[in-house]
Amino acid sequence: MKVKKGLLVLLVALLALLLIIPSCSKNEGNSSGAASSSSSANPVKPRTVIAGHTGNDRTTYQVGMEKFKEEVEKNTNGRYVVEIYPQTLGGDQELMQSLQIGTADFGEVNTTVLASIVPELGVFDLPFIFETREQAYAVFDGEIGDYYRNLLQEASGLVPVAYWENGFRCFTNDVRPISKPEDMLALKMRSMQSNIHLEAFRLWGADPTPMSLSESITAMQQGVIDGQDNNIDTITANSMWEYQDYFAESWHFYGNKMLLFSQQFWSSLSDEDKEIFTNAALAARDAERAECMARYDKQLQTLADNGMQITYHDEIDVDAFKARVEPIYDEYIAQYGDEYVNAIRNM
Repeated sequence: MKVKKGLLVLLVALLALLLIIPSCSKNEGNSSGAASSSSSANPVKPRTVIAGHTGNDRTTYQVGMEKFKEEVEKNTNGRYVVEIYPQTLGGDQELMQSLQIGTADFGEVNTTVLASIVPELGVFDLPFIFETREQAYAVFDGEIGDYYRNLLQEASGLVPVAYWENGFRCFTNDVRPISKPEDMLALKMRSMQSNIHLEAFRLWGADPTPMSLSESITAMQQGVIDGQDNNIDTITANSMWEYQDYFAESWHFYGNKMLLFSQQFWSSLSDEDKEIFTNAALAARDAERAECMARYDKQLQTLADNGMQITYHDEIDVDAFKARVEPIYDEYIAQYGDEYVNAIRNM
């Protein structure tokens, strides 16, 4: 009797087990399906790329960065999203530091500022070394440009991939027209933080003070300084006719920017993505340069229409300005040789 009772209990247990197994299998299937559905509903989040530039959102820099954003997002199928920060990450010095520590991923920095890391880059700051933008493009996009990019990468860890245009620098002031060095005598002028720039201003007779663009705008508005030099796009974008009466189309320095990736960001990319980002930077370079050329004549007219008195390039005694700054060439050549100075002049 006990055997029959035990057998009955065993049969009941087996029957219960058979009922449970299909139920478990069904639940497992549902669980897998739910996970699959959840996965498809929540794709991998795009990676954000922090891209900074030193102009406001009306400058040619913004045009270049928008092209970079377009190319990256299109060619990575949305795996990357580029966020553009115009002027908000600081000036060239601050943006360079952000790239060095990796808080920014991509940006443009003036070679004048990068010369604090690689002094040889001062060759691009030599006054009147460039006469046309076509000459500048040939230098930066060829072997000479590659040589200096490699120097910077070895010295800084930053990853430079191209150059874009900051433009020929011109004088503005609120005291008098400038057509010859004597016109600059004792003018208090803002300069970039560059020994070459500062010495050139002194040799032309001015009293230069290094300061950032934002500081210089306030200083001009308050009458602390008389004037400054900058590319026409920056002059126009900041409506400098409101506090500067005279514009001289002097073209005494040619400003250019290096397009840079932070080492941290670059190292995280696959070889395929490195090619995509490099090509996007080159597209940004071409778009920004084209915008510079398209805007120039219109901006010159805008300055005149807003009351600035313009001294045009053919009215500038360029030879007199050049003669005053020959000592700067002598000093640079004594330190770094004349190979690249002559190569640039002969392009």
